[in-house]
Parts: sequence; structure tokens; C-alpha cells
Amino acid sequence: MHILSIQSSVARGFVGNRTAVFVLQRLGHDVTCIDTVAYSNHPAHGGFRGEVHPAQSIDRIASGLEERGFLKDIDLVVSGYLGSAANAEAVARTVDRVGAPYLLDPVMGDDPGGLFVAPDLPDAIRRELLPRAVAATPNRFELSLLGAREVEGPASAAGIAATLGPSLVVATSVPANEGRIACVGVSEGEALQAAVPRLAHPGYGAGDLFTSLFAARWRNGWADAMALAAGTVHATIARSPGRDLDIVGAQDLFSDPPPPPPLEPV
Repeated sequence: MHILSIQSSVARGFVGNRTAVFVLQRLGHDVTCIDTVAYSNHPAHGGFRGEVHPAQSIDRIASGLEERGFLKDIDLVVSGYLGSAANAEAVARTVDRVGAPYLLDPVMGDDPGGLFVAPDLPDAIRRELLPRAVAATPNRFELSLLGAREVEGPASAAGIAATLGPSLVVATSVPANEGRIACVGVSEGEALQAAVPRLAHPGYGAGDLFTSLFAARWRNGWADAMALAAGTVHATIARSPGRDLDIVGAQDLFSDPPPPPPLEPV
């Protein structure tokens, strides 16, 4: 596939487009990318420098690509961290320009930190992006926020996911039984989960890695892609020495993934 990835960029570390471009290219896909922000590092390191790109910048880059015919062969659009509500609107305009299927990772917050974006961004995502998405990959916090109902486990995650609008929703970081954490996918009335043991230290950008791995394979079967991505993210976090993911050191896992966790009905 040729994938257009619209996400954040950092000078150091692996989140947003720094992860997406590396992983998708490692798996054999062409990637065109538009950055929504330019930060020095992941903000969880205790601070950062940088800026959110204005929506006009996203529009201008998309226009430049369109004018030269570089959007005609895009097979999939993926978006992640946006930085502002105005950028959500710019992404919506870009999705309309391209006309390809759109995978939305509604990056807004996580557990236990809560919301880490501007307070008007969730409404912009609901209004502009969810209606355009054929698939979405929210984490537990984001699914609760978008669905206005608390996710307590796989069953409630499946129930909320079915109401969001996209034909496929895969929720990550859902608490499951026996000390596990699950990905829960819902599509056309089918609800499945893939659960892995919970790790003591989550990795910065784990959701970005999951979405990239999932995007690379989901059109060949969303359930298997979900399970493979869940198992690979788990193995990558376990292999990484700290909370920054060792994407380069773990790259063999992307093309030769470990055995995935079993798929179970929800």
C-alpha cells in the first residue's frame, strides 16, 4: 500500500510519524507523511520544546501534493496526534482530497494521565473525523471519552465501540481478567478480543506503534491484524529497556512477529 500518515513528529524518540514511517516502510509500504507538530521529545519526559503546526501548513502541504498528482495513488490515510482542533479540520479536508479509506487514531489522552490535548479537540474529532473514518483505534480512555461512557472491560468496550460510527473499531488497553490487557475489535456485529499479560511499565508511543502495525495488515483481515499487533507491541515494550520504545532494536519483530495471543469472543 501507499499510506498517507498525518501525525506528530519528535526530534528524539519514537512516537507519531517517527514510528509510523519506520514501521510501515519496514513492512514494505510506501509512506507519504505530513507532520502536525514538531516537538523536541515526548512530553512525558518532563517537558519539551517545539510547536504545533498551523492548520494552514497542513492544507498547503496537502495542496502541493495534490497539484503534482502525489495523492492519486494513496491507498489509506492514517492520522494520529493532531495538536489542535483546527488541525482536525485540516485533516478532514485532506481526507476529502484523497478519497481513500481513513484510519483514525484519536490521540487525546490515556490512563492514568487523562486528557493531554486542548479541551476543544475531542469535539472536533467527533464532529470532523469520526464520520469520515472507516476504522478507528482509540485506547480505553479515548473510547470512554468519545462514547461518553466508562469502559470497564471487554464487554463494555465492545458495546461503546459499536456506537461510534466507523465500521471497524479496535480499542486498545482495555482491562481484562487474570491480570491481562486486551485489544477489543468490533466490526459488522462481530466482537473479538486479543489479550496479553499486563506489563509494569507501558511504553511511550505504544498506541502509535499499534496503529502502525495494524494499518500495515488490517485489510487482509482485521482480527488477525489486531492480534498480531497486540502481541508485537507487548514484545516490543518487554524488550525495551525503559519507557522509550526501542523501535530500531525491535524491528525484527515487525516483519517476523511473535505468536499472537488467541482471539476470543467478547
